Amino acid sequence: MSTMLGSTKIILCAFALLYPYGSLIEAQNGRGYVCLLTDPANQCSAYCVSALQPVIDHLSQEQKDRGTCEVRLNETVAKLDQIGDQLTATQIQIETQNALLVSNLTKAIPQELEQRLKSIEGNQSALSSQLKDGQKSTASQLTAIQKTLSEIERKLVLQRYQQIGSRYFYIEHNLMVNWRTAEQMCIDLGGHLAAFQNEQEYNAIAGQLNKANYWLGVNDLAKQGEFISLASGKRATYFRWRKNEPKYNNPTQHCAYIFGHENVMIVLSCTTDLMHFICQSDSNV
Repeated sequence: MSTMLGSTKIILCAFALLYPYGSLIEAQNGRGYVCLLTDPANQCSAYCVSALQPVIDHLSQEQKDRGTCEVRLNETVAKLDQIGDQLTATQIQIETQNALLVSNLTKAIPQELEQRLKSIEGNQSALSSQLKDGQKSTASQLTAIQKTLSEIERKLVLQRYQQIGSRYFYIEHNLMVNWRTAEQMCIDLGGHLAAFQNEQEYNAIAGQLNKANYWLGVNDLAKQGEFISLASGKRATYFRWRKNEPKYNNPTQHCAYIFGHENVMIVLSCTTDLMHFICQSDSNV
């Protein structure tokens, strides 16, 4: 109850303070006058003023606080604007640096790649040159090796030949074959069926023959009556024909052999007759 009375007093005093200047309100139609307070400090009691003082102080403090907040708000906004400007400047700087970096990379990378490509091409050219030199050297070495092997093989082959006069001959005393097979076997031995360059050479070979028949490389397969050496492809230079030879009893008789019983030459079939053979190591005669 006392609280309600105090509030009432405060409200009344507040009305009194809100109208510091007095005025008269005239009532129409003969109504009376209301006199408003013009001096609250003197007209209201000291209690009324002291009761309103906290409200006045609170309003004043709120006014100050509001001013302080506004100042701080303005400062914050200014700082935010400053930070925004700094961020904008930083972003512009970053974008500028990125653009410059991209430009530098764009210029630098192609040049670096071109230099590397030139370096690779140079290395490839040098390597190719080295390979060619190596191939030439290897080819020369292989040629020399092949020549050496051929010489060794030739020497091994000639071990089966014997020197008679100035040339080398191989006399097969065991096998008996036809003329074509005899030629192939002479080739396998590194030579050809034999022909003779003179009487001395013929006599030297005939002296080593058994009483048997031996194929020679002398033939007239190309043209009857024109005898050539199978080894050289040239006309044969020496013959020791048996009497009435060459004699052709049938169309296949074109190949000459030595009849060992008489050491004379006879023409016989190149395909059907079987006999021993004589090889020469060279192809000069």
